[in-house]
Amino acid sequence: DTNGNVLLNIGATASAVNYVKVTNAATGTAGPILAADGETNVDLQVASKGTGAVHFTTGKYGNITAYSPSAAGTATLTLNTSNVHTITMPAGNITIAISNANVGQAFLINILQDGTGSRTVTWFSGIKWAGGSAPTLTTTASKIDTIGCIVTSAGNYQCYVVGLNQ
Repeated sequence: DTNGNVLLNIGATASAVNYVKVTNAATGTAGPILAADGETNVDLQVASKGTGAVHFTTGKYGNITAYSPSAAGTATLTLNTSNVHTITMPAGNITIAISNANVGQAFLINILQDGTGSRTVTWFSGIKWAGGSAPTLTTTASKIDTIGCIVTSAGNYQCYVVGLNQ
């Protein structure tokens, strides 16, 4: 358009598109890259000369990732694949760990007590809890607690109770 914006419409499913690269015809400078990974995830990278790349991703963070760790095990929440994580507690207590977090990312953790209940969680490090301390989770069998967190910097999180005893 007259403002220098380029609109690109691709009539294909994500699995049918690998990469579409837009190049400025006047200068030959590489522009945005549209990439699809076969899982309906579309990444848009906009690179400016000398400034690196900025990534904007849509599609993949709406998935709910389910975890069923073993007793005394660790549930490692992989944040670059989902923002909603549901952990079904095993017949014992667990530890929650985090991987692939991005600063500014928000995510939810649903903790479902098993049919017995009374299971506990050891939280990942770097959390600043609203109110200053970790919440007391519901120990009632088959009830869910939901915790929301925001990645504030590398290895640091602000976490809040979204709902207890649901």
